[in-house]
Amino acid sequence: MEEERGLMFPDWQLPYFVALAPGSPETLRERVDQAERAILVRLAELIRRPEREMEQFAMRDALDTLYAIKIEKLDFSHCMPGPSEAV
Repeated sequence: MEEERGLMFPDWQLPYFVALAPGSPETLRERVDQAERAILVRLAELIRRPEREMEQFAMRDALDTLYAIKIEKLDFSHCMPGPSEAV
């Protein structure tokens, strides 16, 4: 697939970059959900493979970015940590 060229981890990076790309606000929630699912499926696969540490780090970073989109653009303010949950 042409979109996969240049991606180190296309199974989850492709839906992730689709979620980040400019697009219809009406489809943003669905795009973020698809990206999160793809990342979480891959993380579950990697639990048994510690040699893939670089990919796991990249996925944690991607999940942090998707979380920020949920807070800032999808009104998931109820997901923000309260004062007792802050680190």
